[in-house]
Amino acid sequence: MMRNLMLSAAFFVLVVPAFATELPDDVDARKILQRALNAAGGERALARLKGPTLWMEKGMFYGMGEGQPFVAQYATKWPDWYREEIEGAFVITANDDSVWVSSANGVRVLEGDLLKERIGQIKVNWAMMLFPLTDRAYKLSKIDGIEVDGRATVGLKVSHSDHRDVKFYFDKTSYRIAKCETTMIVPEHGTEPVLAEWFCEAHGSFVGGLPSKIKLIVNKKLYVETETVAVKVAATVDPGFFKVPK
Repeated sequence: MMRNLMLSAAFFVLVVPAFATELPDDVDARKILQRALNAAGGERALARLKGPTLWMEKGMFYGMGEGQPFVAQYATKWPDWYREEIEGAFVITANDDSVWVSSANGVRVLEGDLLKERIGQIKVNWAMMLFPLTDRAYKLSKIDGIEVDGRATVGLKVSHSDHRDVKFYFDKTSYRIAKCETTMIVPEHGTEPVLAEWFCEAHGSFVGGLPSKIKLIVNKKLYVETETVAVKVAATVDPGFFKVPK
Protein backbone atom coordinates (compact mmCIF):
# COMPACT_ATOMS: atom_id res chain seq x y z
CA MET A 1 0.00 0.00 0.00
CA MET A 2 2.84 2.36 0.94
CA ARG A 3 4.50 1.65 -2.40
CA ASN A 4 1.28 2.50 -4.27
CA LEU A 5 1.03 5.77 -2.37
CA MET A 6 4.61 6.63 -3.24
CA LEU A 7 4.02 5.85 -6.91
CA SER A 8 0.88 7.97 -6.89
CA ALA A 9 2.80 10.81 -5.28
CA ALA A 10 5.53 10.53 -7.88
CA PHE A 11 2.94 10.57 -10.67
CA PHE A 12 1.36 13.70 -9.17
CA VAL A 13 4.72 15.49 -8.88
CA LEU A 14 5.85 14.60 -12.41
CA VAL A 15 2.62 14.84 -14.38
CA VAL A 16 0.48 17.51 -12.74
CA PRO A 17 3.00 20.34 -13.32
CA ALA A 18 2.97 19.48 -17.03
CA PHE A 19 -0.81 19.82 -17.09
CA ALA A 20 -0.58 22.96 -15.00
CA THR A 21 1.49 24.68 -17.68
CA GLU A 22 -1.05 23.81 -20.40
CA LEU A 23 -4.38 24.07 -18.62
CA PRO A 24 -4.52 27.85 -17.96
CA ASP A 25 -4.05 28.70 -21.65
CA ASP A 26 -6.79 26.28 -22.63
CA VAL A 27 -9.10 27.58 -19.92
CA ASP A 28 -8.47 31.20 -20.94
CA ALA A 29 -9.08 30.33 -24.59
CA ARG A 30 -12.35 28.54 -23.79
CA LYS A 31 -13.49 31.51 -21.70
CA ILE A 32 -12.82 33.85 -24.63
CA LEU A 33 -14.82 31.56 -26.92
CA GLN A 34 -17.72 31.38 -24.47
CA ARG A 35 -17.91 35.17 -24.19
CA ALA A 36 -17.79 35.44 -27.99
CA LEU A 37 -20.57 32.85 -28.33
CA ASN A 38 -22.72 34.77 -25.85
CA ALA A 39 -22.08 38.01 -27.71
CA ALA A 40 -23.16 36.37 -30.97
CA GLY A 41 -26.49 35.21 -29.57
CA GLY A 42 -25.54 32.07 -27.65
CA GLU A 43 -24.45 28.59 -28.65
CA ARG A 44 -28.01 27.27 -28.98
CA ALA A 45 -29.09 30.07 -31.33
CA LEU A 46 -25.97 29.72 -33.49
CA ALA A 47 -26.36 25.93 -33.64
CA ARG A 48 -29.45 26.48 -35.80
CA LEU A 49 -26.98 27.12 -38.62
CA LYS A 50 -26.14 23.42 -38.61
CA GLY A 51 -29.53 22.80 -40.19
CA PRO A 52 -30.37 23.74 -43.79
CA THR A 53 -29.67 27.46 -44.21
CA LEU A 54 -30.02 29.91 -47.09
CA TRP A 55 -28.64 33.42 -47.29
CA MET A 56 -27.88 36.17 -49.78
CA GLU A 57 -25.03 38.67 -49.97
CA LYS A 58 -24.45 41.74 -52.10
CA GLY A 59 -21.09 43.37 -52.58
CA MET A 60 -18.17 44.48 -54.69
CA PHE A 61 -15.35 42.33 -56.06
CA TYR A 62 -11.95 43.99 -56.56
CA GLY A 63 -9.83 40.97 -57.49
CA MET A 64 -9.42 42.13 -61.08
CA GLY A 65 -8.79 45.78 -60.18
CA GLU A 66 -11.82 48.03 -60.57
CA GLY A 67 -14.75 47.06 -58.35
CA GLN A 68 -17.46 44.88 -59.87
CA PRO A 69 -20.85 44.47 -58.15
CA PHE A 70 -22.10 40.95 -57.46
CA VAL A 71 -24.89 39.02 -55.78
CA ALA A 72 -24.10 35.74 -54.01
CA GLN A 73 -26.56 33.03 -52.95
CA TYR A 74 -25.58 30.38 -50.40
CA ALA A 75 -27.15 27.07 -49.40
CA THR A 76 -25.63 24.98 -46.61
CA LYS A 77 -26.21 22.01 -44.40
CA TRP A 78 -23.03 22.10 -42.38
CA PRO A 79 -20.51 20.68 -42.21
CA ASP A 80 -20.79 18.58 -45.39
CA TRP A 81 -23.09 20.41 -47.81
CA TYR A 82 -22.10 23.81 -49.16
CA ARG A 83 -23.19 25.71 -52.27
CA GLU A 84 -22.03 29.19 -53.29
CA GLU A 85 -23.49 30.82 -56.38
CA ILE A 86 -22.16 34.10 -57.75
CA GLU A 87 -25.02 35.12 -60.01
CA GLY A 88 -24.07 35.13 -63.68
CA ALA A 89 -20.55 33.82 -63.00
CA PHE A 90 -20.11 30.41 -61.33
CA VAL A 91 -21.29 27.96 -58.70
CA ILE A 92 -19.03 26.15 -56.20
CA THR A 93 -20.59 23.09 -54.60
CA ALA A 94 -19.25 20.76 -51.92
CA ASN A 95 -20.68 17.42 -50.83
CA ASP A 96 -18.55 15.78 -48.14
CA ASP A 97 -15.13 15.30 -49.78
CA SER A 98 -16.21 16.20 -53.34
CA VAL A 99 -16.13 19.73 -54.76
CA TRP A 100 -16.95 20.97 -58.24
CA VAL A 101 -17.22 24.30 -60.03
CA SER A 102 -19.96 24.98 -62.58
CA SER A 103 -19.70 27.87 -65.04
CA ALA A 104 -20.37 28.79 -68.65
CA ASN A 105 -17.35 26.63 -69.50
CA GLY A 106 -18.97 23.51 -68.05
CA VAL A 107 -18.38 21.53 -64.86
CA ARG A 108 -14.97 20.99 -63.34
CA VAL A 109 -14.55 18.43 -60.54
CA LEU A 110 -11.67 19.45 -58.29
CA GLU A 111 -8.92 16.98 -57.45
CA GLY A 112 -5.61 16.83 -55.58
CA ASP A 113 -4.26 20.04 -54.09
CA LEU A 114 -7.07 22.14 -55.56
CA LEU A 115 -9.63 19.94 -53.82
CA LYS A 116 -7.77 20.04 -50.51
CA GLU A 117 -7.43 23.83 -50.68
CA ARG A 118 -11.09 24.42 -51.45
CA ILE A 119 -12.32 22.06 -48.71
CA GLY A 120 -9.98 23.82 -46.28
CA GLN A 121 -11.46 27.20 -47.20
CA ILE A 122 -14.99 25.90 -46.74
CA LYS A 123 -14.05 24.47 -43.33
CA VAL A 124 -12.68 27.89 -42.36
CA ASN A 125 -16.07 29.38 -43.24
CA TRP A 126 -17.62 26.77 -40.96
CA ALA A 127 -15.26 27.66 -38.10
CA MET A 128 -16.21 31.33 -38.47
CA MET A 129 -19.72 30.42 -37.32
CA LEU A 130 -18.05 30.12 -33.88
CA PHE A 131 -20.19 27.38 -32.33
CA PRO A 132 -18.29 24.56 -34.12
CA LEU A 133 -15.24 25.62 -32.08
CA THR A 134 -16.78 24.02 -28.99
CA ASP A 135 -15.82 20.66 -30.49
CA ARG A 136 -12.61 19.40 -28.87
CA ALA A 137 -11.23 18.57 -32.33
CA TYR A 138 -10.39 22.29 -32.44
CA LYS A 139 -7.32 23.32 -30.49
CA LEU A 140 -7.75 26.80 -29.05
CA SER A 141 -5.08 29.07 -27.63
CA LYS A 142 -5.14 32.63 -26.38
CA ILE A 143 -3.00 35.08 -28.35
CA ASP A 144 -2.22 38.77 -27.95
CA GLY A 145 -4.90 41.13 -29.09
CA ILE A 146 -4.31 43.83 -31.69
CA GLU A 147 -5.91 47.14 -32.49
CA VAL A 148 -8.63 46.86 -35.16
CA ASP A 149 -10.02 50.15 -36.49
CA GLY A 150 -9.07 51.88 -33.25
CA ARG A 151 -10.60 49.18 -31.03
CA ALA A 152 -8.72 46.99 -28.57
CA THR A 153 -9.25 43.24 -29.05
CA VAL A 154 -8.55 39.89 -27.44
CA GLY A 155 -7.09 37.16 -29.64
CA LEU A 156 -7.84 33.47 -30.14
CA LYS A 157 -5.95 31.07 -32.41
CA VAL A 158 -7.83 28.06 -33.78
CA SER A 159 -6.08 24.96 -35.12
CA HIS A 160 -7.68 21.97 -36.85
CA SER A 161 -6.41 19.19 -39.09
CA ASP A 162 -8.92 20.16 -41.82
CA HIS A 163 -7.56 23.65 -42.49
CA ARG A 164 -4.82 26.16 -41.80
CA ASP A 165 -4.77 28.02 -38.49
CA VAL A 166 -7.28 30.85 -38.08
CA LYS A 167 -6.83 33.85 -35.79
CA PHE A 168 -9.89 35.55 -34.34
CA TYR A 169 -9.81 39.00 -32.78
CA PHE A 170 -12.80 39.93 -30.64
CA ASP A 171 -13.69 43.46 -29.57
CA LYS A 172 -12.48 43.74 -25.98
CA THR A 173 -15.71 45.40 -24.87
CA SER A 174 -18.46 43.65 -26.85
CA TYR A 175 -16.64 40.37 -27.67
CA ARG A 176 -18.07 40.45 -31.18
CA ILE A 177 -15.76 39.42 -34.00
CA ALA A 178 -13.67 42.38 -35.15
CA LYS A 179 -11.28 40.52 -37.44
CA CYS A 180 -10.34 37.03 -38.64
CA GLU A 181 -7.22 36.03 -40.52
CA THR A 182 -5.70 32.95 -42.12
CA THR A 183 -3.72 32.07 -45.23
CA MET A 184 -5.19 30.69 -48.45
CA ILE A 185 -4.50 30.34 -52.14
CA VAL A 186 -6.20 33.05 -54.20
CA PRO A 187 -5.82 32.73 -58.00
CA GLU A 188 -5.35 36.46 -58.55
CA HIS A 189 -2.36 36.35 -56.17
CA GLY A 190 -0.50 33.32 -57.48
CA THR A 191 -0.20 29.67 -56.48
CA GLU A 192 1.16 30.10 -52.94
CA PRO A 193 -0.91 30.82 -49.83
CA VAL A 194 -1.22 34.50 -48.95
CA LEU A 195 -2.60 36.37 -45.96
CA ALA A 196 -6.39 36.80 -45.95
CA GLU A 197 -7.96 39.21 -43.44
CA TRP A 198 -11.68 39.62 -42.79
CA PHE A 199 -12.55 42.97 -41.18
CA CYS A 200 -16.03 42.85 -39.66
CA GLU A 201 -17.78 46.19 -39.91
CA ALA A 202 -21.32 45.33 -38.79
CA HIS A 203 -23.16 42.57 -36.94
CA GLY A 204 -26.74 41.49 -36.59
CA SER A 205 -28.41 40.98 -39.97
CA PHE A 206 -26.90 37.50 -40.09
CA VAL A 207 -27.82 35.03 -37.32
CA GLY A 208 -27.39 36.43 -33.82
CA GLY A 209 -24.45 38.78 -33.62
CA LEU A 210 -22.29 37.17 -36.28
CA PRO A 211 -20.67 39.54 -38.80
CA SER A 212 -23.03 40.77 -41.51
CA LYS A 213 -20.84 43.35 -43.26
CA ILE A 214 -17.28 42.30 -44.10
CA LYS A 215 -14.27 43.69 -45.92
CA LEU A 216 -11.84 41.00 -47.13
CA ILE A 217 -8.23 42.06 -47.63
CA VAL A 218 -5.99 39.59 -49.51
CA ASN A 219 -2.23 40.06 -49.57
CA LYS A 220 -2.77 43.59 -48.21
CA LYS A 221 -5.11 44.53 -51.08
CA LEU A 222 -8.87 45.02 -50.98
CA TYR A 223 -10.46 41.92 -52.49
CA VAL A 224 -14.15 41.84 -51.59
CA GLU A 225 -16.69 43.96 -49.73
CA THR A 226 -19.88 42.11 -48.85
CA GLU A 227 -23.06 42.52 -46.83
CA THR A 228 -25.63 39.90 -45.84
CA VAL A 229 -29.07 41.07 -46.95
CA ALA A 230 -31.28 38.03 -46.22
CA VAL A 231 -31.05 34.84 -44.15
CA LYS A 232 -33.34 31.86 -43.67
CA VAL A 233 -32.53 29.11 -41.17
CA ALA A 234 -34.39 25.79 -40.96
CA ALA A 235 -34.90 26.28 -44.69
CA THR A 236 -36.08 23.76 -47.26
CA VAL A 237 -33.03 22.94 -49.34
CA ASP A 238 -33.19 20.67 -52.39
CA PRO A 239 -30.69 17.78 -51.87
CA GLY A 240 -30.18 17.89 -55.64
CA PHE A 241 -28.22 21.09 -55.12
CA PHE A 242 -25.43 19.00 -53.65
CA LYS A 243 -25.21 16.02 -56.01
CA VAL A 244 -22.01 15.59 -57.94
CA PRO A 245 -22.77 15.98 -61.66
CA LYS A 246 -22.30 12.85 -63.74
